[in-house]
Amino acid sequence: MKRSSEDGDGSRIIQPQKRNRTRSGTVDLDRLDCPICSKPFTVPIFQCDNGHVICDSCRPKVIKCPFCALPMGNNRCRGMESILESVTVPCRNADLGCTKYVPYGREKSNHEKEHCKFSLCSCPEAELENCKHTGFYNDMFFSHYRAYHLIKEDCFFTFGESKNVRMLISEKSLVLTTLLRSLMFVMQCIRERNGVYVMVSFVAPLSPEVEKFSYRLSYSYNGKETHTHGPVEMKNVLKVSFQIPQEEKDAMFLPNRFLRGDELELELCIKEVV
Repeated sequence: MKRSSEDGDGSRIIQPQKRNRTRSGTVDLDRLDCPICSKPFTVPIFQCDNGHVICDSCRPKVIKCPFCALPMGNNRCRGMESILESVTVPCRNADLGCTKYVPYGREKSNHEKEHCKFSLCSCPEAELENCKHTGFYNDMFFSHYRAYHLIKEDCFFTFGESKNVRMLISEKSLVLTTLLRSLMFVMQCIRERNGVYVMVSFVAPLSPEVEKFSYRLSYSYNGKETHTHGPVEMKNVLKVSFQIPQEEKDAMFLPNRFLRGDELELELCIKEVV
C-alpha cells in the first residue's frame, strides 16, 4: 500500500506504507551463503552490476566479479540484506531441547554462543586431564564426573554455610558440588610471579534461565589478620580456563608474603542469588 502527502509547494509525495506480516515457510539456506567462501551472509552484502553477490569478508579480496568479470564495487544489495535480517532458524541446540529461534547470518548468535541453557559444558578436567566430555550443566557430576574422575574429600558443601577448604596451589583446581543438586563449581588457584589468584566459578551457561550464585572467600594469615573477598556474584563458564582474571572483583589475590608453602586453607561460603 502507498500513502501520499503534500510537499510545501503543493506537489504530492508518494510514500510506501509498511505492513507487518509474518508467514512461515522453507528456504534453501545454501542460497543465503556466500558463493565464494560458503559462509553465511552477514550485513553488509555487496553486488556487481549484474546482481551477483558476495559477502563482506570476500569483498576486499575481489576486484572483478568471479561470475561475470564486471568490476565489483561497493554497491550494497539492500534487498538481500533485508531478506537476511528477517530470516530466523532453530537454535543449534534444538536437538538438545531448545525451542528458540535465532537470526540467520551470524556465525554464532549471542543466544547460541553463551545464553542458551541447553549449551553443553566441558568437563572441568578438560584442560588439566585432557578430558573431552561435554554435557548438561545440571547433570554432569552424577552422569560423568564421579565415574571418571577422582572426587576429593573437600568437594561437598551446603549452600549458605561456611566451609573450610584445603587445596594445593600446584593442583590448580578443586571441583565442588552438593549432594542435593548435580551442579559443579570450581575453585581455582592461578599462580603468577607476585602471588596467587583464587576464584570460584559455576560450570554452566550464561542463560538468564540458569541459577545464579554468589561466593565469599576468607583467608587467615599470621594467626591474626584475615583477607576477605566478596560476597560477589559468581561467573558462569562453559569451559574452565586458567587465564589471569581481568578484573579485581573476579578473584581474590594473595601476595607471596601471605602464603605458607603450597597449601591453601580458606573459608568458603556459596549462596544462591534469588
